[in-house]
Amino acid sequence: MKGLSILFNIASLACLTYLMIAKGMPRNDEWGIIIAFAGANITSLIVILTAKDSSFLGLWLQRKKLEEQKKIDQLNAK
Repeated sequence: MKGLSILFNIASLACLTYLMIAKGMPRNDEWGIIIAFAGANITSLIVILTAKDSSFLGLWLQRKKLEEQKKIDQLNAK
């Protein structure tokens, strides 16, 4: 999932770069959208690449996965 997120962020930035090259620089009223779009992608990439999986959601998902694996192991042992 992490790899897929990275690929989509890079693809999004590549699309933005392509549009800027093909269509030219944005008008003055479009710069806010371009900065927000690129900033969100870059920030997301930084967080994905530097964050550890010890967030509340990450730990909760890991616990649920382990609980399900324990149930499967118990059923297989019978």
